[in-house]
Amino acid sequence: MLGKLMKYDLRSSFRRFGALWIAIAALAVLNGFSMRGLFAQAAERSSLVRLFVSVLPPMALFGLYLATGILLLVFTCERFYKGLLGDEGYLMFTLPASVSAHIASKTLSAMIVWVLSFLVALVSGFLLLTVYRPEGFTDMLRQLPELLRRLDMPAAVPWLVLEGVLLALAGTAAEILKLYTAIALGHLAKKHRGLWAVLAYIGINTLQSFLFGLFMERAAANSWLNSFFQSWEVAIDDGQWVVYGSNLAAGAMGIAIAVTLALCAVYFFVTRLILTKKLNLE
Repeated sequence: MLGKLMKYDLRSSFRRFGALWIAIAALAVLNGFSMRGLFAQAAERSSLVRLFVSVLPPMALFGLYLATGILLLVFTCERFYKGLLGDEGYLMFTLPASVSAHIASKTLSAMIVWVLSFLVALVSGFLLLTVYRPEGFTDMLRQLPELLRRLDMPAAVPWLVLEGVLLALAGTAAEILKLYTAIALGHLAKKHRGLWAVLAYIGINTLQSFLFGLFMERAAANSWLNSFFQSWEVAIDDGQWVVYGSNLAAGAMGIAIAVTLALCAVYFFVTRLILTKKLNLE
């Protein structure tokens, strides 16, 4: 049932973001051509042409990046609220699916859209650079094997990279579930639920920041923990990049992943408890 729920959520998400992703890629290519001076002669002849090919494309691309970030937050909150706490909730909770499946579907679908939006932004940057300086991009690909060969990477570095990706995914899930928890807490109020959801989100972040600051204060005061976090670095030694203490760094990253997953579990079960015991669709 989880797959069917995700299919419904993703179809709605792609309808909202598909055209936006295509527009970002197209504008990146247009900016690449503009930076190459392809329209330079035409721009010199007309100030109106200069406006359309030199000024508006970068402004529009930046605006689309900003709009995508805002729309991601709004759409994530909207899909959860309308899908489970609004009018659609009457239909969704009649389906043969558990509350956990509904929350998991919303979370995983939102994560996919967030990751795809990040990849679109990354690919659009590569498109812009490739169109702007194709020879430079080709040279970079040609020199990449040599750069990797000169990089003195301990065995733990690939694990460190993998853990970095896992931490980013876990952090994304934690942020999405935090939004869901705040919305669910705000829904407990009789009136002004949107305002209470915002206040709940601020309160959750305040408590989380306080606990994190308390941990960092204790870590700084503890000589063993302090040396643990400061005993790894990336430096240049005899003209080569060298990674020191990568095993300790991988261990620290693993702890961060575990803590983030614990936060995900807390947010998930608080949201599930509210939707199971305190749900009020009136």
